[in-house]
Amino acid sequence: MNRRWYDQEASCPRLLEQIREIPQPEIREFCARVLINFGEKVRKEINERDKRNLAVNSIGQQGLNALYRYGEEKQRWYDKDPVLHKAVGVFYTLSPEGLGLVGFKLGDAFGLLQVYGVVCQQLGQPPNMKEMARIATTALNTGTQEAEEILVALVGEDLYNSLGGRTFKSNQ
Repeated sequence: MNRRWYDQEASCPRLLEQIREIPQPEIREFCARVLINFGEKVRKEINERDKRNLAVNSIGQQGLNALYRYGEEKQRWYDKDPVLHKAVGVFYTLSPEGLGLVGFKLGDAFGLLQVYGVVCQQLGQPPNMKEMARIATTALNTGTQEAEEILVALVGEDLYNSLGGRTFKSNQ
């Protein structure tokens, strides 16, 4: 049995690891806020759909137990930051279907933001909130390839490729 509720969806711990590896706290917080907003949107949409279909709206016994215990010990790396702690709490409000949607949609966006953070760190430049929002919004609304093109335009193709970029195009 998985120890944490969100461990049942492999992409969710990966999202947290992506956030953890981002060098700048402001980008980590930005990703956490995206996770909170997107997760809440997914939860509401699934709840509305289930109401229309007269389905039982529940995360089950395991989910309720996990939600009850969430934050009890506060020993994890994300527990020290209130925004990250709240973002992880969103996982506990989602059904397994919702966890899958969040992990699937946010994984590539967070990966691009992680690359952006590394580039900013290497260049000694602070991250630009407008550019982070542009990358994330494009990845979520239009697609990963388009968001990757924005990132490449921002940082330059040579630098992007030197960091192992162009992974999304090769996977499509």
